Amino acid sequence: MKRGVVIVSVVAVALTCVFVVVMVREKLIGQFLANRPEPVISVDVAKVESGAWARAIAATGKLEAVNGVDIAAEVDGRVTTVSYTSGQIVEKGAVLARLDAETEKAQLQSARAQVRLNQLTADRYRSLRKTDAASQAKLDEAEANLTMAQAEVVRLERVIDKKDIKAPFAGNLGINRLDLGQYVTAGTKVTTLQDLSAMLMDLSVSQKFLPDLKVGAAVEIAVDAYPDKTFTGKLTAIEPKVDTASGLIALQASFPNADGLLRPGMYAKARIVQPPEDGKVLVPQVAVNYSLYGDFVYVVAPDDKGELRAKQTVVTVFDRHGNTAAIAKGLKPGDTIVAAGGVKLSNGSKVKVVDSILEAKPAVGLD
Repeated sequence: MKRGVVIVSVVAVALTCVFVVVMVREKLIGQFLANRPEPVISVDVAKVESGAWARAIAATGKLEAVNGVDIAAEVDGRVTTVSYTSGQIVEKGAVLARLDAETEKAQLQSARAQVRLNQLTADRYRSLRKTDAASQAKLDEAEANLTMAQAEVVRLERVIDKKDIKAPFAGNLGINRLDLGQYVTAGTKVTTLQDLSAMLMDLSVSQKFLPDLKVGAAVEIAVDAYPDKTFTGKLTAIEPKVDTASGLIALQASFPNADGLLRPGMYAKARIVQPPEDGKVLVPQVAVNYSLYGDFVYVVAPDDKGELRAKQTVVTVFDRHGNTAAIAKGLKPGDTIVAAGGVKLSNGSKVKVVDSILEAKPAVGLD
């Protein structure tokens, strides 16, 4: 019994010692933290600017040539001449290939002879009809035969003309699909022809933007092939009807392409630029911190003791483009904000300005 009391007493003393040690440690840690100098975080800052800002409506679409077709044979025949090479630039009306037309040419000679014969017959019946030596029915029949013979001549001339496969407009040819001696049927694709001097782009935007759409508005596009280059054109057409299934309205824009960089079939990101608005609050994009609870920036200002501190300030972003964001609410021109180094900050952190060369440049804003 006494042995048990001794053991309990020893355990109690041990627990008391542990408790005392923990309490002393916590007190010492608290004193250390209370007396430790507040950390100063180095940051880059920027001045909030006021400037012009042009909002834009974003869209995507695919480019196509103003004139672009797949050239195909219109009649059947055997290829006798191929007079173009893949990728060649041709003028309007250039003969690209010829099909054998000897049979049709022989038929044309016969048809023309038949026209001459029918012409003589019709003339003779007209003379005879003046003296009632021939009936009106005979004259009508002769004139009908003449008309049919003339029509056959025209038909054969058209067939022979179609034996020459021609470029309907000037442009760049695609890959040659013909071989000498090859027999082709009507509809057989020969090559493609694209006029690269200008491009069209079909795109669609939400009907909510309809009040902001104007024919002639500037349209800027970017393509993957030239990520650092912006191509500028204009809005040329607005579909008068809204798609009832999607709620989108179809648009078309045109782009000059004298250098031939844009190609049919390219997908592009487009921005329909709106007229600029003055007096917008502008900040560098890197200064805006995005979170599930809202966007915010750190405003740098001295506290009551004159020490610089970063205050977390909620903002409403009106628009953004490139390295600049337009702020609708939360900041005013002249405010100093943290542009770099904000990831280490919390609300009220003490800061030291390292660099202040970053500025929000007035820019064209694009969705």
